[in-house]
Amino acid sequence: MPLLPRRQPFGLPATGHDLLPIAGEPAERTLQRGIDLQRRKRFREAEFCYQTVLRTQPKNAMALNLMGTLAIEAEHHDAAIAYMERAVKLEPDNAIFRNNLGNAYNVTGDIERARKHLKKAIALDGRLIEALCNLGRSYRSQLEGDVAEGFYRRALAVDSQSLTALVGMGDLLTDIGRQAEAVECFGRALAIDPSHVEALAGMALARKAVKDDPALPLIRARLELPMTTDRERVVLHHAAGKMLNDQREYRLAIRHFAQAKAISGNDFDIDRHTQLYDSFIDTFDADFFAARPKLGNPSRRPVFIVGMPRSGTTLTEQICASHRDIHGAGELSTIRSLAGELGFDKLDPAVFTKAIAALTPAKAKELGSKYLDDLNKRNSKARLVVDKMPHNFEMLAFISLILPNARIIHCRRDPMDNCASCFMHNFSEAHGYNADLTKLGLYYRQYDRLMRRWAEVIPLPIHDMPYEETVADFENRARGLIGFLGVEWDDGCLRFNETERTVRTPSRWQVRQPIYSSSVERWKLYGDALDPLKAALGPVLQR
Repeated sequence: MPLLPRRQPFGLPATGHDLLPIAGEPAERTLQRGIDLQRRKRFREAEFCYQTVLRTQPKNAMALNLMGTLAIEAEHHDAAIAYMERAVKLEPDNAIFRNNLGNAYNVTGDIERARKHLKKAIALDGRLIEALCNLGRSYRSQLEGDVAEGFYRRALAVDSQSLTALVGMGDLLTDIGRQAEAVECFGRALAIDPSHVEALAGMALARKAVKDDPALPLIRARLELPMTTDRERVVLHHAAGKMLNDQREYRLAIRHFAQAKAISGNDFDIDRHTQLYDSFIDTFDADFFAARPKLGNPSRRPVFIVGMPRSGTTLTEQICASHRDIHGAGELSTIRSLAGELGFDKLDPAVFTKAIAALTPAKAKELGSKYLDDLNKRNSKARLVVDKMPHNFEMLAFISLILPNARIIHCRRDPMDNCASCFMHNFSEAHGYNADLTKLGLYYRQYDRLMRRWAEVIPLPIHDMPYEETVADFENRARGLIGFLGVEWDDGCLRFNETERTVRTPSRWQVRQPIYSSSVERWKLYGDALDPLKAALGPVLQR
């Protein structure tokens, strides 16, 4: 990954001198050298080329734009936006620069700015496939699948062979439950490039693999190519594991998942994480909440589904969203963002707890109202709106202060099944605890400890949804859920799998199926491969 200029001296990179700029060559030639190097993933050499131009031409818009693309590669998103904003300011009518800036805002979750620049890019060049696809991705991220589909179709009308558009459309169609069409899109992409990583992964997730599935040899072949990056290997090992699971080759499947985790690595600090929960438990007791009644926004619209990932949260949301008066908003980062205003995710876990303890009525109401404003942007009509970000379980003290009339649904699942399912999914780097079985088990124990504490002290109503009981006695559990939410029963909740909506979680395929119980005690299929998990879970398994 590139080291951006504030971190890298202007000296030559350690390798690749023969590929670097020649003294006196035109800037355009130097930039083209950088582009060629960047395409070959020679990021440091590419950066040197771009910086060579910027040292003599600090207002070279193309060099600034290209530095921004390198910063995206390095996941230095603030730096990327800074470079690209400068490029757009210098050349406001450059559609490519607008697209790249819009994409950078997409990546950071600033949807409003992303769409502004992407729409401008399309206005400047209606045939710019990248901008059409990025705008489609923006709408897909907000669960606006019908709008997203329109932009992907416009991109395919420009070029029916565009791999970006085909894979983007395939992913979207998987989200909205049109698996057959998704498979067709991925198949078209693989006919063009049989080694395309995103198409291979999409194909693996879009349907159940059968014996001798032709995609599996393609995945294995791509893994053998030296050009395959570690990030791609992680994706491919997860795809191979999923397909082998489908084929009931469980021991082979778990090896691929383990290889993916070994490559991705993690620096998750379970001790620091435990300290954070210690600070919550030490600070937030029943007396704490009794002294702070009804601080925030009194709205009764918000419903939070919390729990470990893969514990039935998507199924539960789908039941709720199948009700005529309830909108499922998906996994929202809003609570995390608002908590950031109080210092959440600082290295010192005490910062956040002290800030909550010092929360004034005015600030609590302000934060609650900000959350409601975000919900209203997503849906302003439904009586209830469901936020199913699982890890909001950490935030229940915060939520209770800023939204004192919110309802909490807690999804629970057998610890071995829950953790095994997490291990088999390619979550983002934010889920660092998921990168090895031991840390995953220790993390589950901390989650279990915190939720037990919240159940004792949090003034919000919490409704349990045990996964095993839900699939065994579905109608009664569904009726109990809807009753807890305080709305009249809707028979549509029993037909949750027929509800047409965009679902962007690893469970998007499962929620299109009628209720099934085959995931109960599934962990036993993997034998002693899960022994480290069992040991780490320890006393949790005795309850």
